[in-house]
Amino acid sequence: MSRMRVAVVGAGISGMVSAYVLAKAGAEVVLYEKEEYLGGHAKTVSFDGVDLDLGFMVFNCVTYPNMMEFFESLGVEMELSDMSFSVSLDKGKGCEWGSRNGLSSLFAQKKNVLNPYFWQMLRDIIRFKDDVLSYLEVLENNPDIDQNETLGQFVNSRGYSELFQKAYLVPMCGSIWSCPSEGVMSFSVHSVLSFCRNHHLLQLFGRPQWLTVMRRSLSYVNKVREKLESWGCQIRTGCEVQSVSTMDEGCTILCKDGSQEMYCGCIMAVHAPDGLELLGKQVTYDEMRILGAFQYMHSDIFLHHDKNFMPQNRAAWSAWNFLGNTDNKVCLTYWLNVLQNLGETSLPFLVTLNPDHAPDHIICKWSTGHPVPSVAASKAALELEKIQGRRGIWYCGAYNGYGFHEDGLKSGMTTAHSLLGKSCVLLSNPKHMLVGRRRHNLYL
Repeated sequence: MSRMRVAVVGAGISGMVSAYVLAKAGAEVVLYEKEEYLGGHAKTVSFDGVDLDLGFMVFNCVTYPNMMEFFESLGVEMELSDMSFSVSLDKGKGCEWGSRNGLSSLFAQKKNVLNPYFWQMLRDIIRFKDDVLSYLEVLENNPDIDQNETLGQFVNSRGYSELFQKAYLVPMCGSIWSCPSEGVMSFSVHSVLSFCRNHHLLQLFGRPQWLTVMRRSLSYVNKVREKLESWGCQIRTGCEVQSVSTMDEGCTILCKDGSQEMYCGCIMAVHAPDGLELLGKQVTYDEMRILGAFQYMHSDIFLHHDKNFMPQNRAAWSAWNFLGNTDNKVCLTYWLNVLQNLGETSLPFLVTLNPDHAPDHIICKWSTGHPVPSVAASKAALELEKIQGRRGIWYCGAYNGYGFHEDGLKSGMTTAHSLLGKSCVLLSNPKHMLVGRRRHNLYL
């Protein structure tokens, strides 16, 4: 009996995991990727002998249980990371604070000790947590309640201070989803608040310990590649798919180099708009309606050494640094030295998203996109099942969730199992584990 032959288009986390599940089950899998590397947002670059991650960087035991289990099965080594956060408005002339070193970072601007507006912001942060937990409890205990409310409507109806919005809530949400400030308030309030609750982001301090992959994300991608190749999966990097079409016999994959092959089925593990483009004129009404509801925010990402893209006050420097300005664009800088345990270097390794001008001392530039948690996207995710496998085509991606690595992994797993006609049991609660200071995990 011949093996099922399946094409997986896109080799980010969703595509790699889909191919992993299928190949492990004995299917004949061909994995297509237009870039020259696997991993998607798991992008590692090397500079002067130092490996640096530009996209996927951190995860934790609490909210990434399926990723933790996957990494454990691959033997991926992990280490502790730092997920502190800072806000710097108007190049330090406005409000500036951080969370890396407790009160010394929080009051990096000494004047804020006597600033009533700053203290009101802190009171609002405490109140916000209580309001969010109460709101979500009501919403989740009453599923018939309309979930069209936006974050802006939630905030405006509860009278939070202007500084709380400008120097805390908008920077936090804009940083997480790489979205301009004016777009943050149109987010689905249920998606945003449930994400913040689940990731323990409703307080400044006492958050879960975050982790990063030792020797960067390329090390886990290479382990996945080794497994795929050992199971006979064909990996075609640098091979851009032009179209995916269907007929009674199956799916046809046409590549831009002119090659064409037939498969029993296809998994589209690409961004939703890219999937629509690949379907071309064969796209159905439901595919257009559902996939078309997912929007993306594109970011230009610079790896550099320019300290001007950090808070003006060194005491505020944190792992994530939001730089706000008058045009409401998001400019976010990651301090890789603390995020990726690089130690002190003569010049800091910094990754900045969407600066208003190019930094000095640029090492490299990269562009990518991230799904936006809109009300329309939340509704579309609930309808995705309507188009799964209907024409021998399945869809997966981090857009079927909050837009992060755990979401992409879960989507890839469930989609591959669906194609195989099998059920998929996902972890919702983490295994209890401790992570050593430098080496991998020790289970309790």
